[in-house]
Amino acid sequence: MTKELILLPSVTYAMKAKSILDKYAIRSYIQRTPRNTGIKSCGYCLFVPMQTDKAEQLLRKNGVRVLGRAAREV
Repeated sequence: MTKELILLPSVTYAMKAKSILDKYAIRSYIQRTPRNTGIKSCGYCLFVPMQTDKAEQLLRKNGVRVLGRAAREV
């Protein structure tokens, strides 16, 4: 089963993104970005087990720079 990761440019953005999603009652978890994503960043992402599309839209709407998405193996 795969879940979605929202890739972010830094741990600061990950913390800001988690805070925004908490306000909308969307559960999320900050974690290290897996090496197989091919994204060059600080190395943090947000694991959003449910409502990933809605979460990404809310983050972009609130000015969070999203680098992309990747699958997470559970």
